[in-house]
Amino acid sequence: MLLDKLSFAGIGGHWFVLMGLANAFAYAASHFMSKDNYRYHFAYTGQRSSLFSAFKSMVGSDTAANALWTAPTLLGLGWYMHGKLGATKMTKFFGLTLASSYIFLSALGPQTGLNYRPLASFMPRFDSYAADGSYTMGADQVTQALVYLTLLYHGYWAIALPCMAFDVLYYGPSTMGGPAAALAGAFMFL
Repeated sequence: MLLDKLSFAGIGGHWFVLMGLANAFAYAASHFMSKDNYRYHFAYTGQRSSLFSAFKSMVGSDTAANALWTAPTLLGLGWYMHGKLGATKMTKFFGLTLASSYIFLSALGPQTGLNYRPLASFMPRFDSYAADGSYTMGADQVTQALVYLTLLYHGYWAIALPCMAFDVLYYGPSTMGGPAAALAGAFMFL
């Protein structure tokens, strides 16, 4: 039934590819919108009670370094893993990734003060998070989940696990939604 609906909609389970396109278009929009207006629509502060604001923040990106690694990775690996796992598993994994990312963003996001980022001050910035920790933005968690699922699919656990630890130290614990989704997806689908 799910395959029938996906083929009828013309999506075919390419949710990560669509997310990559949306991320690229959102980054382009950051050049046309005022900075305050863009952050109002795409930054997740945890202050507004709207469920959709967290999902919009997973699409937005206001730095070139962030958009240059997330959008192409989502497009390329989304297409690649769709060929490996198929439309049904990729649709389920996309839903799992969004749910996991939302849980960690809302539990450990900017409003909690718990998103400690020990490596952020020592590394060049490749995220769209606020330097003062007031908001999060970017498709980083979704992209992390897809990258780690790809590594785990090919059996590269020894590479994926240290990279997950690095990401948590760089982005803070609010980013654990991506690695958690990848681990859960690996145990469910591989």
